[in-house]
Amino acid sequence: MNKNAPDFPSLVKAALDHLDEGFMLVDGDDRISLWNQAFLEMLDLPPALLEEGASIMRFVRMLADRGDYGPGDPAVLAEQIGAGIRSREPARGERQMANGRIIAAQWIPMADGHFLFRLTNVTAERTASRFKDELIATVSHELRTPLTVISGALSLLRAGVGGQTETGATELIDVAHKNSERLTRLVNDLLDIDKLQSGTLDFTFEPLDIGSLLAASLEQIQPYAEELGIAIDLELADRPAIAEVDRSRLLQVMNNLLSNAVKFSVSGSRVRVQLKPNASGVRISVIDEGRGMSPEFRRRLFTRFAQENRASERGEAGTGLGLAICKNIIDRHNGQIHVDTQEGVGSIFHVDLPYEQSAAE
Repeated sequence: MNKNAPDFPSLVKAALDHLDEGFMLVDGDDRISLWNQAFLEMLDLPPALLEEGASIMRFVRMLADRGDYGPGDPAVLAEQIGAGIRSREPARGERQMANGRIIAAQWIPMADGHFLFRLTNVTAERTASRFKDELIATVSHELRTPLTVISGALSLLRAGVGGQTETGATELIDVAHKNSERLTRLVNDLLDIDKLQSGTLDFTFEPLDIGSLLAASLEQIQPYAEELGIAIDLELADRPAIAEVDRSRLLQVMNNLLSNAVKFSVSGSRVRVQLKPNASGVRISVIDEGRGMSPEFRRRLFTRFAQENRASERGEAGTGLGLAICKNIIDRHNGQIHVDTQEGVGSIFHVDLPYEQSAAE
């Protein structure tokens, strides 16, 4: 054996110091065993502050005292963090530190009671994401008014205001009108998702017969379904199902789910809408016999701009925002939305809503 070779712990420490992510290892007695340079840099800690064998709680209290865990009593905040450490349960979170950095933290339990803290600096990613969101919101607001004017003018031309137009011109006007409506829907979706995620979209909850709301949604989607040769069946419970909802927003969710079910179904098939009350609330299910989804797409289904990497059978691409909006709306109802799907068989979207909003909060 080479006596001049570095010992294994030193090799591990040297390797960790070359990583961009921060790491700290805590032993079964809540003592600090190991850390790397990135851990110190992310938290703006001088190297002399940490020492092997020091109590992790002393370190946590120091972070609480300088405001890294937010406003509040540092002793209380430190105890809350300490309770999580002592539980040895895996967890993750994200916080803007006192130095302005946004740090994603992960707590990873290991063998023999050891615990690994992993830190990732996500400041650049979050800043870029915020800038993108602000840009989209600004552009959407600026586009809404001119698009409304354009759509209105095209509607008047289609109605014959201003005189008759030649057949070729009429077809061009129809194409322009269809695309202006699509752009308007995109702008409205962008504005909705921005307001939903910022919490500025107003909701008005009132007790409503969910069966009647589903019937209203079906009536709105029926012409589209008939055009594509899809039948829609509404299966209601034996008794009225009353729940506190925002009518216009829940109608928006149902219209989206129904139009998607119709859009991705095979001509001649059926879409079923079921309403089932239960002990805690109501479940709405939209069942189609369409193409289903791949497991990869299902994992990101409710994220913004999610679209499967294959062309729509109907030849009309969506915005990729509809289901993200649906999830945000259902979240605001203290409900849940999820999907069961199988490629080549179809999909079932379930929406679970509580009877009362006050009871769900």
